[in-house]
Amino acid sequence: MNAALRPAAAGDLPAIVAIDQGDDGVGLLPSLYADLLTQAAAGAGLLLVADAPEGVVGFSACSCVLDEATLLALVVDPRRRGRGIGGALLSASLAALAAGGASRCLLEVRASNAPALALYAAAGFREDGRRRGYYPGTGTLDREDAVLMSRKLE
Repeated sequence: MNAALRPAAAGDLPAIVAIDQGDDGVGLLPSLYADLLTQAAAGAGLLLVADAPEGVVGFSACSCVLDEATLLALVVDPRRRGRGIGGALLSASLAALAAGGASRCLLEVRASNAPALALYAAAGFREDGRRRGYYPGTGTLDREDAVLMSRKLE
């Protein structure tokens, strides 16, 4: 993997936003990541980064409400994909959420994102339903479904 996982710091925010704003990112508002840093300090959120010699190459962002967590984003720089970074970020995030008292994790993902769907299924997530036409389309699609998934945390 050649990247160390650690909690994000304020100095990581520009790299997180840059990765997220790329073509394959989630596109969350940059202010959300600053809010997650504050929430993480209070135990109500989680923002992890994968730090490689060249800098931050991926991150995961989660919010928590009571005992339920939501994986808001899991993004790896496209040049570093296929090296286990996404799986390591997901595993570390789920372990940290469970240690923090979360009993369930939810997420949503584009129906066309086969690599992410496979990663989440391998980690024990199961499809709970779909939001029809939730995402703006890409290519020839007008709109795209969001796949809703969840798993229990131990």
